[in-house]
Amino acid sequence: MLRNLVVNDYALIDYLSVDFDPRLNVITGETGAGKSIVIDALTLVLGNRGNKTNIRQGKHKMTVQGLFDISEQPGLINKCEEYGIPMEEEQLILTREMDDRGRNICRANGLIITVAQLKKLGDKLIDIHGQHEHQSLFKRENHRQLLDAFGGEKSRKYREQAAAAAIEIKRIKDQIAELETNERELEREKENLQFEINEIEVAALRIGEDEELEGEKRILENRERLFTHTSQAYELLRGENSNQPMILDALGLLTESIAEIAKIDSSFEAKLETINGMLSEAENLSFEIRSYLEDMEYSLGDLDEIESRLSIIARLKRKYGQDIAEILTYAEEIGIRLKSLLNRDESLQHYYQELSGIQDKYYTISNNLYELRLKTAGALKTALQKELGELAMEKVQVEIAVEHDLSRVAAHGQDTVEFLISVNPGQAPKPLGKVASGGEISRIMLSLKSIFGGLDAIETMVFDEIDTGISGRTAQVVAEKIQALSVTSPRGRQIICITHLPQIAAMADQHFMVEKTAVNDSVEVSFLPLDEKGKKEELSRMLGGAEVTRKTWEHAQEMLELSQKIKKTKKSKEDKILS
Repeated sequence: MLRNLVVNDYALIDYLSVDFDPRLNVITGETGAGKSIVIDALTLVLGNRGNKTNIRQGKHKMTVQGLFDISEQPGLINKCEEYGIPMEEEQLILTREMDDRGRNICRANGLIITVAQLKKLGDKLIDIHGQHEHQSLFKRENHRQLLDAFGGEKSRKYREQAAAAAIEIKRIKDQIAELETNERELEREKENLQFEINEIEVAALRIGEDEELEGEKRILENRERLFTHTSQAYELLRGENSNQPMILDALGLLTESIAEIAKIDSSFEAKLETINGMLSEAENLSFEIRSYLEDMEYSLGDLDEIESRLSIIARLKRKYGQDIAEILTYAEEIGIRLKSLLNRDESLQHYYQELSGIQDKYYTISNNLYELRLKTAGALKTALQKELGELAMEKVQVEIAVEHDLSRVAAHGQDTVEFLISVNPGQAPKPLGKVASGGEISRIMLSLKSIFGGLDAIETMVFDEIDTGISGRTAQVVAEKIQALSVTSPRGRQIICITHLPQIAAMADQHFMVEKTAVNDSVEVSFLPLDEKGKKEELSRMLGGAEVTRKTWEHAQEMLELSQKIKKTKKSKEDKILS
């Protein structure tokens, strides 16, 4: 959950540091005071799109930093470990800077990360719901996601199985489509493949052959020099046809001299072994050189033949691979492809059989998912009507339509899901956007948040003026519902709520008031945490408008006392349940 938010030079904010309560935080202020600026800044550190035009006038960059306690979010801790983010006391500090050139610098516990990584972390930290997000309820594709989320782990597994089967169906259909392409194209491809295979097979390539041929070519091209130096080396060793001293004779004389010395001085015995080894090595070398000279006439091939062979290999390399191994691998691969084309009818039959099997599997999975969705829709309908009844919409009729289309093959199954509602008795349920007012949509969204609040690991919810169109007794019920979301329990959440309703403000565990003031030639937004007196004054303003009277003051006092009574009653009931 969010512990602290620091904002520098963002929009009308010069500097702001806010400590949030782990329960219900309420933000109030007059219209246009800038209540949503803080939430906008918060979205920046959660990885949402930023805009350099939000940099405070006269400044070159803006900075937003959030301190989060993630001790109860093991999934998020694992994600941090995946990114290599250093952890200390299970706290996460996210920082984002943006300068007037639009350049972003994002950090997590001091480690620089990408905006995309910041967004993935932010999605797991805070669920922000604003009044404009009511539109998401009008989109039918979102209804299926909500229903499946309510279906829990079983729904998730069916979805994964359906997605895997749908991918496999597409793969097999692509294979069939490839085999069923134009007959002439297939014939041309078969002829081309057969030509390439024949060309490589006729060459009878052998791995390492090109290196061997290059070595022989080098020897043949330098044959005269090689013969001259080899003969000279032999003459130096044997000296049979030379006037110069023979190295072997000299080594023999040296051996005799060292042997005589060793007879007198035993320390030379080791040296005698050394010179004997040198003489033996020299004799062996002379034999090898003589054999090399004798074989030279017979072991080497014809230079023209070698160059011709190398030319063939070079041409095949240009066409089929960088080396002989790659050419042979290519030949093997196109051989498989040619075999597939030659056995096209057999392959098609195999793919059609495989397709039939995976389609049967997909239809079974999607039907199971359909049955689960029908069952889940009934349970979600009951839960939603209960929540709406508590929000003064007792007469509302909710329907969750699940339609199964056997002709569809999609990763999410074969169903379309749509939430329908009737707010007036006697009227048939219709799509939300056609029958519900702004206030009703707000209550439906709050009901969904109440239902789904305990189904995910996100600990912080932000409500940005979702109470539009609500007043009177309904406002009090909404206030209690929001407060219930924030109680300390397994379903409890940290709530940050921007509101214009005094009923909700009275429920706050931490109340902030936003004010816009003129300072010199600029405007600044202040974010003030209120004490008990401040809460009462702000409630009086919200109740009475610009003029605070004794009556509004007393009314504010009554509302605060009522909120405390409600909290204590709920806390007592919760303690009994836990005990």
